[in-house]
Amino acid sequence: MLVSRKNILIFLFLFTFVNIIFTSERNFTIDYDNDQFVLDGKPFSYISGEIHYFRIPSIYWEDRLFKIRNAGLNAVQVYVPWNYHELEQNKFDFNGEKDLVKFLKLANIQGLYVLLRIGPYICAEFENGGLPWFLNNIQNITLRSSDPKFLGPMTTWLTYLMKKIYPLLHKNGGSIIMIQIENEYGSYGECDNKYLQYLRDLTHKILGDDVQLYTTDGVSDKMLKCGAVEGVYPTIDFGTVDSKNDVEKYFKLQRKYAPRGPLVNSEFYTGWFESYEEETNFPNTTSIIKTLNWISELNASVSLYMMAGGTNFEYWSGKLFNGGHVITSYDYKSPISENGDVGETYLAIQNWTSNLKDWQWKQIGTSKNISRRNYGEVKVEPIANTIRLMKENCSPGSHPHTFEEMEEPYGFAIYRAQIKKVKTVAVKGIKDAGYIMISDRYYGKVTEKNHSLDINFEGDGGFDIIVENMGRQNYESIIDIKGILNNDITFDNKTIDSWESCSMSIKIVDRYIKRKGMKTIRNRSKDHSFEGPTILQGTLIVYDLHDTYILLSDFTKGVVVINGFNLGRYWNIKTSTQKLYIPKSYLKIGKNRVVIFELEGNTKCGNGCYVEFNEN
Repeated sequence: MLVSRKNILIFLFLFTFVNIIFTSERNFTIDYDNDQFVLDGKPFSYISGEIHYFRIPSIYWEDRLFKIRNAGLNAVQVYVPWNYHELEQNKFDFNGEKDLVKFLKLANIQGLYVLLRIGPYICAEFENGGLPWFLNNIQNITLRSSDPKFLGPMTTWLTYLMKKIYPLLHKNGGSIIMIQIENEYGSYGECDNKYLQYLRDLTHKILGDDVQLYTTDGVSDKMLKCGAVEGVYPTIDFGTVDSKNDVEKYFKLQRKYAPRGPLVNSEFYTGWFESYEEETNFPNTTSIIKTLNWISELNASVSLYMMAGGTNFEYWSGKLFNGGHVITSYDYKSPISENGDVGETYLAIQNWTSNLKDWQWKQIGTSKNISRRNYGEVKVEPIANTIRLMKENCSPGSHPHTFEEMEEPYGFAIYRAQIKKVKTVAVKGIKDAGYIMISDRYYGKVTEKNHSLDINFEGDGGFDIIVENMGRQNYESIIDIKGILNNDITFDNKTIDSWESCSMSIKIVDRYIKRKGMKTIRNRSKDHSFEGPTILQGTLIVYDLHDTYILLSDFTKGVVVINGFNLGRYWNIKTSTQKLYIPKSYLKIGKNRVVIFELEGNTKCGNGCYVEFNEN
């Protein structure tokens, strides 16, 4: 069929005209005269839920997003951790579990708008606050500043990220309505406004001047003064309070830096993170709903931090500024738990949104919990000579090399020297914990706080210290080097100038077991207990796939690998840290390899060492 040129031109004109109209309608702005957001020409406010795709297995992204939408929320707020996507400098990974684009598209399918927090720093109790480890190797760098040594790699990263998310902006048909730059910058000592201006200008250059930017800071004048920058909308964060007057007081502080515009609490805390060293107080459901009511009465937008909990798999847990260490579970006592369960707080929030006047985002279905299974006990047995097998990338030197010098980002390192007749070893430079063996016998551990150990060794022997990196500082963000620093290890107050430094990987052992199997240590005694760093293996038989937990109540401290995937760290000093969450996606039908790297020992093995796979 022939089509005239005139008809083609008419069609192209109409297509272009409709496209212009459609595009012009998709916008997100601030109406300063009426103190409100405007979405596609209409007044808009949001109730958002914080969710971290990097802490949730990808098979459950859709489940968690549905549950957030089904609680009556209309948006999600999402951090993007730089270090998670750039393990090696200039090598970016957005595949598989790191597929941010897939996650954002799923949010769009669920009808959720997105507030994307691109950093470069995120805090989030995440390793190094989301900054990559390799920045620590740059001499005299000032992080989170206008220092060119920082701006260079940061610009490369953010340029790559923003080009990737550009098609997903609301104006382009996607779900992203706002971009947060930096994170609680006012809590950081630099107060470098040129840096914030640079971030603002870079973001507008790549994403467009029409993209709405915002910052988030704590409720103090100093924090907002250092965290705000012209041309970027300043918001605040706070948790449950005792009265509506408190809410008004906090928003009055926001008004000092945003005289007109919508009121926004970008982090309303529904729970809190846990550290190994301290007890945690969690807000109760009643106080959460009361405070949300007061926020709503002021027509403020709010983001619930967290709405969906998650897990710090592998070595992604951060270190606190007070020296504490964040646990593997990032359940946060969230309305949606680490394993996807919904409970009292979730139902209360769902009920609260359903009763909000003129709120159109109501419950759309039923939020079901994920099934879990008891798989029972599994015997795990020590395997011979595996500590040395874990060693890789060894290098000699006059001093112990740091993790950064060895280009080993996370996990463990082992240092070896020869000693003779030593009474006391002191490791003042330890970051974070060291496990000492001499001639394959375990003598004990040292830490930053307890860095001296009496060993009373009389002979000649090989001295080994396995150093555990428990995560870099995530708050305020300092240069947090790991290993043994400044050759600060002495033997009876004397140093040694001949060392072997090696990185370590439990995954090497796991791959070796998968390939060749591994002989267990034959223990002829009745008591199978052991001391010191030891690798154990076992086999979990699975006939149907469900989520589960591994319970290690008789073990002390270490990491667990299932089928080659590192579940994270356990440490038997709290009930909540004796177990690790296992999503079903890391299991398979049939035999599942269980590898445990225990650091301190198990004195309760009796007739054998066992772990339990439990639904709770």
